[in-house]
Amino acid sequence: MGGKNIRGLRKPMIDTSFGGITADTFQGVATLITLTGPYKMEGARWHLLTQVFSSSEKMKADLSRERLLQEKMVKDLNCRSFSWKIFRLAKLAVGADTYIGDKTLTAPPFFNNVIRGDSILWGATKRTASHQLD
Repeated sequence: MGGKNIRGLRKPMIDTSFGGITADTFQGVATLITLTGPYKMEGARWHLLTQVFSSSEKMKADLSRERLLQEKMVKDLNCRSFSWKIFRLAKLAVGADTYIGDKTLTAPPFFNNVIRGDSILWGATKRTASHQLD
């Protein structure tokens, strides 16, 4: 008789291209084809970025800028990154709805507003008193 088989259930790849960037999402991972090569991120993060970047026309430039900033910060030994668990607890503790700093590629998506410097990455807010994690 035949041998034993295992068959994985395959969900179809979904075309999630946006703003001139070819992207496919499969099993929660988005693979983007960018000018600097393939780039993978969580599918939910990719969907969020398609909603918050300035415009579909500027998508390639926005993504390239954020990716370069992310790669630079990863190499910076003085740059610390807290886990989302810590940010969520801090958000609840002080009642914050705005996150200041970071990049659109890594900013916690559970804040209503995210700003970096003078730029509003998403949401609309005025800068108010802030609490700093050290």
